[in-house]
Amino acid sequence: MHQKGRKCFMEPFLSQIPNVGILLLAVIALNVVLLFVCIMQSVRVSRLRKSINRLMTGVGGANLEEGMHRLLDLVDEVKKQHNDQQFMINRLSQRLSAQNGNVAVIRYNAFGDVGSDLSFSMAILDDAQNGVVITSIFGREESRVYAKPLEAGTSVYSLSEEEQAVIKKAMNPPVGA
Repeated sequence: MHQKGRKCFMEPFLSQIPNVGILLLAVIALNVVLLFVCIMQSVRVSRLRKSINRLMTGVGGANLEEGMHRLLDLVDEVKKQHNDQQFMINRLSQRLSAQNGNVAVIRYNAFGDVGSDLSFSMAILDDAQNGVVITSIFGREESRVYAKPLEAGTSVYSLSEEEQAVIKKAMNPPVGA
């Protein structure tokens, strides 16, 4: 069945390659390198799988989804605390603005010919210009003190020039005060 004169179908191809042995060694070396790369990738995949299993399982047996729900619950709790604190800050800000924190004093000589600047007017106002103006008139024989309530920077009682000046000064405190 095999004819004597017939050659193998690969023989013409192999006869053109000078060193078939070198080619064979190169193919074997390439296979060894590919086998090594496959082993390295297998080790990497194994490590990655262990890492994912650890991440999904967690320390206390909770999986990743349960951990995320727990974190979201904590975020909601922090938001609620933030809203409560913001409410308290707003209330304190309102109370603070209602405090009588704008104070001004003017000293003067009530009687131009006698004494020195021992008389004074003092205004104590909140941010809405409500409060009181207190005036002390000092003289040789006597001293008098007057208190006049203020609403929106004015009083139902008549105000002297000094009292009006001290109210204006308390309404416009210096910058940085």
